[in-house]
Amino acid sequence: MTPDLGRGACEALVDAVELTRALTAAPDVPAVLRAYDRARRPATQRLVRAARLMNRMAHAQRLPGLRNAALRTAMRVGSVLG
Repeated sequence: MTPDLGRGACEALVDAVELTRALTAAPDVPAVLRAYDRARRPATQRLVRAARLMNRMAHAQRLPGLRNAALRTAMRVGSVLG
């Protein structure tokens, strides 16, 4: 995942918590790891797609005015929602 969303440390903590929960609930490590992967993969894939999009937008050479407006809007929306 590219670092464009600034979520690396946060996702590592989420992964640690989820993995700890799964491992304390069941002793079968291979089965736990498969279940953990199934549980975390959809959210992680969404973040990867969002990071890739943000990277493309941030480094776009064409239409810089449109890019800058889109990034400003995204930051405003993010600050309101967050």
